[in-house]
Amino acid sequence: MKIKNYIISLLLFCGFTGLINLQAQNNIDSLTLQDGKLILNLETAIDIALSENPSIKVADMEITKKEYANKSAKGALLPQLDLIGQYQRTIKRQTVYFDGGFGIGGDIDPTKYTPEELKIAQVIGKLFAPDPSTSSSSEGVQMGRFNMWTTGLNVSLPLIVPSLWKNIQMTEVDIELAIEQSRASKINMVNQVTKAFYSMLLAQDSYRVFKETYTTDSLNLVNITNRFKQGVVAEYDVITADVRMKSLIPTILQSENMMKIAEIQLKMLMGIDSEVPLKIEGALTDYEEDIFNTLIPADTSLMNNSDLKQFDLGTQQAKNVVELQKSQFYPVLTSSFNYSYMSQNNDFKFKDYRWDPYSVVGITLSIPLFNGGQRYHNLKQSQIQVNQLQEQRKDVERGLKLQIKNSMDLINKNIEQIIATQSSIKQAQKGYEITVKRYETGLGTIVDVNSAALAVTNAQLQYRNAIYDYLAAKTDLEKVLGYSVNPFGVETNK
Repeated sequence: MKIKNYIISLLLFCGFTGLINLQAQNNIDSLTLQDGKLILNLETAIDIALSENPSIKVADMEITKKEYANKSAKGALLPQLDLIGQYQRTIKRQTVYFDGGFGIGGDIDPTKYTPEELKIAQVIGKLFAPDPSTSSSSEGVQMGRFNMWTTGLNVSLPLIVPSLWKNIQMTEVDIELAIEQSRASKINMVNQVTKAFYSMLLAQDSYRVFKETYTTDSLNLVNITNRFKQGVVAEYDVITADVRMKSLIPTILQSENMMKIAEIQLKMLMGIDSEVPLKIEGALTDYEEDIFNTLIPADTSLMNNSDLKQFDLGTQQAKNVVELQKSQFYPVLTSSFNYSYMSQNNDFKFKDYRWDPYSVVGITLSIPLFNGGQRYHNLKQSQIQVNQLQEQRKDVERGLKLQIKNSMDLINKNIEQIIATQSSIKQAQKGYEITVKRYETGLGTIVDVNSAALAVTNAQLQYRNAIYDYLAAKTDLEKVLGYSVNPFGVETNK
């Protein structure tokens, strides 16, 4: 039931990713094919996964997105130009009142002005005097016209804005963080594909062992049957040999099913269609020589570990946020320029409009004084976040060091198991041959032969499992250390 549920989950996931895999299917056509199958080794599987897996593509897109965000932040330091156009309709014009002086709304004191000033005051008084038929002088003067049109250019330029400078620094760290996250996704993908490829080899090798055992037992059954017909052995031996051979059939079917599951998982990680037929090159025994020739990474300082690098970049980002919050206390100096044309009219006869220019230039200095303590409390929150990340990093580092120790112990133990199982295979094979000879001469029983054959099968399976465990532990160790893995076992931090 577990195997059945696992298969159903994988098939459903492959159905959801079918559309994404169409592009990968086109790229697969250009690779080497044999008998209509894709020839696949570890190097090819990793190359396909790094180029076709959606998570890798998303990580690379994230870098591009952060680069655009950085350019946007830098653009805030450049002048901002806006063309403006505005229309306003006055519903009720503004009324202005004048108290005394120059005859507007009051009397003229001739003792305070020269004759020339008195003449000017009289003219102004006539121009601004209200209409006697509609209102008295004490009611004030209505200003402006009903239609006002404005068009022009606004230019603003930040001169001293510390928050903008800190924002640019934050976006630059964002780019570095996106690059590191992309590297981490590739390291994880290489780790998963490598282990899935090794799982595929393990399933294939197990299937071959069971098939070879089945073939050997079939020949033994034929031999024992012939000896039974000759009256050399009892019928019990024939029945026992037949039962042993048939008992291998469910195991062969199960190993074949596990091989299909491993293939589906590998295709899913590679980002290719599940219908693409594969032909896996190699076997786990091919890595036997590399196990003793490849050196285990000696550098366990975690300098290249992606998790810690992301924590360091995240801490740097939090520190930049602290500086950004501090910059909210600093003065801000900006400059502005406006040049526009305005026209005021009471009708819509555009050809008769008169447009008057208006321009202004200025500098604005803003000094923060008090905003209810928001800036102070935001600063304290940011400082606490920095402390939290620093403590979390210590915990992550301890966990990673524990992983390294466990991986090293597993690698050493697996090497010992490989050496032990190599010897056990030879001994089990020799014991089987002796048992068969004893049985043929009448000194042994069919039960002894079956036990010896089972010991050979178990030794071969244990040997391959030990190789797989070693390769998986080594792959996990390289992932923790932040190394990329290639099919030749060469570690690189690129």
